[in-house]
Amino acid sequence: MKNIDNESQWCPFRPDAADLERIGEDVAEIPDIQQKLLANNGDLKFPDRVAHQYQIAGSRVVFQVANDLPEILRGVGLFQPGAQHCGVGRLSTGLGTPHVETNPDFLGIMVAFQTPDGQRVDFLGINNPTAPTDDHRAFMSVLYATGASAAADVPFIGKLGAHELANLAAQETEFGLALARRMGVIKADKTLHHLTTQTLPTAFSSTAYQRYWTGIVEVGGTGSKFTFVPTREENHPPGFHPGPRHLSEEWKNRQLGGDVEFQLFWIPFLSEEKTPTKALTQRWQEDHKQLVGRLVFPKTDLDSEDARLWAIRYGNGCQSWQLGCGQTKQHPGTGERIRCREEDRLPKEPGRPRRLRAEFL
Repeated sequence: MKNIDNESQWCPFRPDAADLERIGEDVAEIPDIQQKLLANNGDLKFPDRVAHQYQIAGSRVVFQVANDLPEILRGVGLFQPGAQHCGVGRLSTGLGTPHVETNPDFLGIMVAFQTPDGQRVDFLGINNPTAPTDDHRAFMSVLYATGASAAADVPFIGKLGAHELANLAAQETEFGLALARRMGVIKADKTLHHLTTQTLPTAFSSTAYQRYWTGIVEVGGTGSKFTFVPTREENHPPGFHPGPRHLSEEWKNRQLGGDVEFQLFWIPFLSEEKTPTKALTQRWQEDHKQLVGRLVFPKTDLDSEDARLWAIRYGNGCQSWQLGCGQTKQHPGTGERIRCREEDRLPKEPGRPRRLRAEFL
C-alpha cells in the first residue's frame, strides 16, 4: 500500500510489471524452503503448502448477508442485501509439519463462496488481528526459519507424545537461531516476540470457536478487513493435559450439537494512523466496524460420509492423501478415484511455487 502517515484517503498499491518481477524474485526461494522442510521432517512425503495444511474441521457453510448494508458494500459481489450463499469452510492449524494441537500456533479459517456470475470469493483469516510480519520479505525469513527448524528435536525421544514440550523447545530454539542468521539479532528478536504474542493464545485455548481476522482487502474501492466474531464467548483454558487433537474433537462435538455461528463484521479503512497498511504487525482500530452478515457451519456429524466428502473435496491437500503430483488412489470409503494435480494459476507468476490439489475423478 502507498498510504502516507496520517493520510485518510485509501491509496492502494497497483503493481506494474517491474513490481511483479521484483516480488517474484523476493519469493523465488519458496520451492527451496519446501524442499528443506521435506528433507528435515521424515513425516512429510513430498513438498506441499507449509502453512495451514492440517485441518481441524471442514464442512458446508452458509453466509446470510445482512438486510441493512453499508452503502459502499451494497451490490458488490456477495453483498446483495438479504442474500444467502452456500459454500465450503474449513478451520486449520498453522504449522506445516505434523504436530499436536496444544502447541503455540496460528488457527486459521477459510470460507469460500460463488457470486451469482460465477466469481469465487474467499475469506481467509487467522485468530489474531495482526500479520506475522510487516512485509513479504520478512515473512520469507519466517518461512526460511520454519524450514531450518523442522528437524529439531530432543534425541532418542521422538517428535510427538509425552516429550512434545521438550521437542517444541528445541524447535523454537533452532527457529530463533535461524531467524537471527537471516534477519540479524535485533530484528529477529522483535519478530520472535510478535510471533509469540500471536501464537501463544492457541496453546491456552479450549476451542477453535473464537475470533478471526482477515488481512487487508479492497472492497468497493476502499481498504477493508473482515472479522468473524462468535455469537457466544466460550473459549477458556483447556484444562489439565488436553489431548493432542483436542481442538478437532471439541469442534466435532460442537457442530454435532448444533449450528456453529459467527457474526461477520466489516472494518473499513480510516487512516494510516488508525488502520495501518504499512505497519501490518499493528492492529486496526475497530470501534467503527459494521455488521454485514452471519456465517453458519450447520449442525453436522463430521464423521458421516457426506461430511467427510465435503471436507475431503474442498479442505484437504495432496499431503493428506500421501499423493505426489499426477498420482491417483482409491478413496477407501466410496471407491472414487482421487488424483493429485497442479492447481492452475492464471497468470503464471514468476517464482511462485506450484500448488497441488486433491480432486475426485
